[in-house]
Amino acid sequence: MSNILSDITVKLNIETPSIPVNMGNLAIFVKGAKQNVETFGSYEDLQNAYGSNELLKQVANGFFSQDDHGDKLFVVTYTDVATAASAYYSNGWEFATVLPVDPTAPVVIQPSNGEGTEEKQDAQSTTADTTNEWADVVALSNFIDSKNERFAVVAKPATTETVENAADFKKKFGNSPRTIAFFSGTNQEEAEYGLGGLVGAVGNETVGSVTWKFRKIGGVKPVDLTVTQIQKLHESNIFTYVTKAGLDQTSEGKTLGGEFVDALHGDDWVKASLETRLQQLLSNSKKITYDAAGIAQIDATVTAVLTDATNNGIISINPETNAGEFTVKTASRAQSSKEDIAQRRYNGLQFSYTRSGAIHTVKVNGQINI
Repeated sequence: MSNILSDITVKLNIETPSIPVNMGNLAIFVKGAKQNVETFGSYEDLQNAYGSNELLKQVANGFFSQDDHGDKLFVVTYTDVATAASAYYSNGWEFATVLPVDPTAPVVIQPSNGEGTEEKQDAQSTTADTTNEWADVVALSNFIDSKNERFAVVAKPATTETVENAADFKKKFGNSPRTIAFFSGTNQEEAEYGLGGLVGAVGNETVGSVTWKFRKIGGVKPVDLTVTQIQKLHESNIFTYVTKAGLDQTSEGKTLGGEFVDALHGDDWVKASLETRLQQLLSNSKKITYDAAGIAQIDATVTAVLTDATNNGIISINPETNAGEFTVKTASRAQSSKEDIAQRRYNGLQFSYTRSGAIHTVKVNGQINI
C-alpha cells in the first residue's frame, strides 16, 4: 500500500455503474504531547498501559471482545493527526478512529514506554488545541479519503438528540466515501465500545464473504429508537444496531458517502493482494525477463489474485462460464516503450472486475388462489 517500501504500484479506477495482510486491524488515535505508536494483542495489555483513558479502553474492549477480531490494535499518539497517520501508515492498520477530545480535560495521555506512565499538561494549554472536539476526527477522515483506501470509523450514541442532529453530523465529513459512522449505546463510552465491537466482529472476516449489514456484535445492545428514527439515520448513511426477527444485528453497512463497506473492503483486499504477491514474485525470482515468458508470470500472478477474490465473494461469477467476471490484459515487449525497457519498468498490465455485490432486501410477490 502507499508509503510502504515496494516496487509495485496498483491503481484502482472504479466505474460506479457497473489474505495477504490482516484486513481487520484497528488504529486508535489519541491526542498527546508527542508522536508515537504502540501495538497491543490483548485488552489486558492495553489496560495496563492506558488504564485511566476510559474511551480508549472502551474501544479496545469492544474490539478484543469479539471472537474473530484482528490480531493487532494500534494506539497512535499524535500532535497532528494527519502527520501521525502518514508516519505510521505502513504499520498494517485497515481501520482507524480518533477519540473525541474533551476541551476541558487537563490530562494528555502519553504512550507507556513499557512503564504505564502518563504525562500531564495544564488545562489551559490543552484547551487551546481542542476548541473543536471533532476537528481531528474530520482531519483523519480527510486523510484517508485522500488515500482512497482504508477506513475511518466514527461513533456517537444513538439517542433522540443525535438522531435529530444526524444530518448536521454528516456535514462535518461531507460525503466521505471512506468514513463509517456507527451510532450505538446511550453515551459516548458505550458508543466507543460499539465502534470497537463493529470492527472486531466484521473487519477480520474473510474479505468478500460478509456484508456489514445483519452482523451480530457481542456486548452491544439494540438501540431504543423508532423505525422512523432509524430511517433518519440511514438517510445520512449512518447505521446502528437493531433487533429484526428476534436477532440483534447491524441495521446497514454503508459509508457516509453511500458506498457499501464490504465493496470497498474488497477493493482494498485486491489492491493489497496484488501488491504483496507481485512483490513476492519479483523478490523470490532470480530474474523476471522482459519478454513473453516474464510477462506471462506477471499475468498469471494477477489472474491468481483475481481468482481468489472471486472465490472469496469479492468478484461476481459469470453464470455461463462459472468463472469470475474479470479480465487481465498485458502488453508485449514490442508494445512497450524503449525507455520502459531500458529502465526495466513494465507498465503494460491492466485488469478490471465486476463486484459481486450482495442482497440486502427482498420483495416477494405472492398470489392466493381460492
